[in-house]
Amino acid sequence: MSFLDEKILFDQEMDTYYARLNTDITYLEDELHRESSEHPEWLSYQCKTLGYKRMAEHCPVHVFRHCPFYFEINTGRPRTDLGTGGLGGWMKREPFGAQLAASSIEWLSSYHKSGLSSGWAVLDDNHHTLGYENVFRYGLKGLIKKAEEHLSSATTEREREFLRSVVSGNQALINIAARFAYEANNILEDETNPVIIQRLKRITSTSIRIPAEPPSTFYEALNTIIFLFYVVQSIEGNGISVFGHPDRILLPYYRRDITAGHITPEEAKDLLRAFLAISDIRYGMKKAHGTHVGTNGTVTIGGCDKDGEPIFNELTEMILKAHQELHLIDPKINARISAKHPQEFYELLAQFMASGDNSLAIFNDDVIIPANIRMEKKPEDCRLYVGGGCQENVLANTEVNSRATLYLNLMHVFLMGFFPEKWDFFTKQRELALSKYHECAKFDDFYETFLQNLKIVVDAHIDERNRTESEGWRYNPCPLHSSTIDDCIEKGLDMMEGGARYSYGSISLTGIGTLIDSLFAVREVFYNRKIVSLMKLQDILEQDFRGHEAFRLFLVNRIPKFGQDDEAILSFSSQVFADLARVTSGKPNSRGGCYEASLFSFRSFVSFGEKTGATPDGRKAGQHLSQGMSPSLLALGEKCSISQVLEALKPLDLSLYPVVAVLDIKLPATRGGYESESIVPVIKRFLEAGGSVLQINYIDQEILREAKENPELHRDLIVRVSGYSSYFHILTEQIQNEIIARAIAAQRRL
Repeated sequence: MSFLDEKILFDQEMDTYYARLNTDITYLEDELHRESSEHPEWLSYQCKTLGYKRMAEHCPVHVFRHCPFYFEINTGRPRTDLGTGGLGGWMKREPFGAQLAASSIEWLSSYHKSGLSSGWAVLDDNHHTLGYENVFRYGLKGLIKKAEEHLSSATTEREREFLRSVVSGNQALINIAARFAYEANNILEDETNPVIIQRLKRITSTSIRIPAEPPSTFYEALNTIIFLFYVVQSIEGNGISVFGHPDRILLPYYRRDITAGHITPEEAKDLLRAFLAISDIRYGMKKAHGTHVGTNGTVTIGGCDKDGEPIFNELTEMILKAHQELHLIDPKINARISAKHPQEFYELLAQFMASGDNSLAIFNDDVIIPANIRMEKKPEDCRLYVGGGCQENVLANTEVNSRATLYLNLMHVFLMGFFPEKWDFFTKQRELALSKYHECAKFDDFYETFLQNLKIVVDAHIDERNRTESEGWRYNPCPLHSSTIDDCIEKGLDMMEGGARYSYGSISLTGIGTLIDSLFAVREVFYNRKIVSLMKLQDILEQDFRGHEAFRLFLVNRIPKFGQDDEAILSFSSQVFADLARVTSGKPNSRGGCYEASLFSFRSFVSFGEKTGATPDGRKAGQHLSQGMSPSLLALGEKCSISQVLEALKPLDLSLYPVVAVLDIKLPATRGGYESESIVPVIKRFLEAGGSVLQINYIDQEILREAKENPELHRDLIVRVSGYSSYFHILTEQIQNEIIARAIAAQRRL
């Protein structure tokens, strides 16, 4: 029986399970809080060990009859939780953790309300990846052995307790896996379907060995990823978003099984269907109403191995086609590609995009790998990056992700120079002094004032994040997760206190296209052409262009904008991109790493725009900011074709943005169908122009309008929003309107 035949049954089985599930296990958490309070001398790792043992003993596991893998454990997490809640996160609710979170939320709340910034409180406890390959190499027993060997040479009690907790956490996982064997055996007693009987027997025989031992078959390797992905985050309280790089790390198992006759290509593809579909079904993606849900899950394909040899093989094609067959939203596909890859890979990606499943992002290895090497990371590590949840990258097996954690509104920072008094609540809190524009006699002075203000704002956010992240090992230590990441066991250090080989972070900048257009407009209308004074421009902005519509249209239509074919704006854009990277990079974080430049905006370009006043590019108050590194909506149209946008990338050095810089493009489609041939040249020109990450929505504006008016007729329409994909009908009206507006602009500029 194919998974295509069972998918609906699995979906129904998951619905029934969660409808009947009692996720209220507060009695267990009460016990943990009570026992830890009786031992104030305990380090956080001893508390974590206590939690591991209790969850392994008491949290029920569940085997689904219509799924080949075992992975579900009830730690009290709601169905749509991103892995941060439930009993696994109990230490965050200890008195210390609760106080730290409250202080972080208080600090961020005023900035979030004002639209200056948004982010996760305390630290980024989502978007992480596990070191799957280390589990493949050693098995959990091997990780325990490594920890025990280093325990004998540990020099401090803190190191010893960390390593003891590593041992306890991995043993807890082994015990949980063994309980799946018991659960599958229970179901077998009443099962009559021969296909399901065979499946349950395989789960029974596999779960007592895997992942305690390294996997030896394609099935075991796949189940190792699924088991670790769901169970580790459930008992660690730390969200994991990355399903790894399966066409690279699973290939040896696949080819060995094929050669030995243990599996057929169709059987392997069917396992991949189930592997990919679990996320979509478990999180109820097709049942969401009014909001986006999901894991932030990503699967990386393509790219290269540690020696730089391109990855493109049977599994690459299987993954793309299985995802397309199932019409999935989650996990998203992050396709790494370079000039070394064959034409066939480009064509497969184009066909995937043309299918209308807008769940794909293109990552340019020829930019992203050198960008990470530039940050003094080993080339062989940089070549093994994966997508970290949205579009930010993280190095597999060696790096802790802290990149999708803080988002900053560049246009609020820009407007601070005009209206510094509006930000007294920010500056007085930290005793900061913002500079004003009104005394800037030259544009260079104006521009430098903006950069100075930006650095003040960025540094203040980093200082606050360092304050809270430095307590991460007490707030929610992750010895189990850490044991899979290179160097943590060797150092005797948790990933939350700098144990990983790389612990970089970023503040993602929102609105760079709007910023470039606004800076350039000031240079033109005041400093070069002297059309208005700075004070007059300030008044016009404060009035949201009321009574000055002719001037606003002049700004919109007569002043060049980023993405348009104009030598002056192209040169200026290059300078701004470089300067923003310089100002926002290099400051140390609390875990031995530093901050890297980042340009991806998730949903913040909408929410920030709604709270941002009028800007000198002609944008009115409340309108969206530009998305990622894309041109603004005001730039799009006849003067800003797809070709011109790609040409605008050439002067930029996007290797200054190792976290990635995301270009979002909407390509118009017609009711007659989608043409993949039109997409291949776009991908190639993007790579040749030096782009970093490309997102394409290939959609028909008329269908979008229909879907907005009659959502019941288009419940299967998927669109790429920013760092995630979603069914169009569940999005807010504001986001729907933004996607429609970009689709219209895309049609105009072709």
